[in-house]
Amino acid sequence: SLQILQQSFGAYQTHCYIVDIPQGQLIIDPGENASEWVIAHCPKPLAILNTHGHFDHIWDNASLQRHFEGIPLISHTLDAFLLQSDVFDLGLTPSNPTFLIEAYKSKQTLSLEGIEIHFHHFPGHTPGCCMIEIQGHIFSGDFIFYRSIGRSDFAYSNPDDMRESLLRFESMQELATMPVYPGHGEGTMACDEQANVKFWISRV
Repeated sequence: SLQILQQSFGAYQTHCYIVDIPQGQLIIDPGENASEWVIAHCPKPLAILNTHGHFDHIWDNASLQRHFEGIPLISHTLDAFLLQSDVFDLGLTPSNPTFLIEAYKSKQTLSLEGIEIHFHHFPGHTPGCCMIEIQGHIFSGDFIFYRSIGRSDFAYSNPDDMRESLLRFESMQELATMPVYPGHGEGTMACDEQANVKFWISRV
């Protein structure tokens, strides 16, 4: 019994997701001005999870940490610097992750209130870019989109990592039947995007 709420925020229409389970709520990628909506829909917040450290996905980390005192903030260690300082000089309020994912081009599983949360590290778009898998649902951040992939030409991006990540994603049959909830745009299925990997690799 899992319910997924989605709302888009900011200039880039970045999706914030709330995964509502019997134990409480998991907040994924609270972007610019997401706080009010998140607070209204999270009577029992369990954690804030960041797929990666770009400002439009983490903007309201700090305000939610203040509001939900003591709530864990979980991000990949290689993207922590993007949370901890206003790297792009945009007026971001820094936030401090309380738990760091250390998996390197692999998977790390956390258990929170008996819920297994899998962080799949797929660097390329950012050094610590991850897809988050919860009970057969994938939150792909800016790694995989509907018929598209994340850009690898930004500051701190790495096209070689992106190609390697795409090949690894393509080979992961265990993800094939899972729905994908991306950071922007409409949802998709993992198998449909795995089928497009060769096309994208040739263009990275």
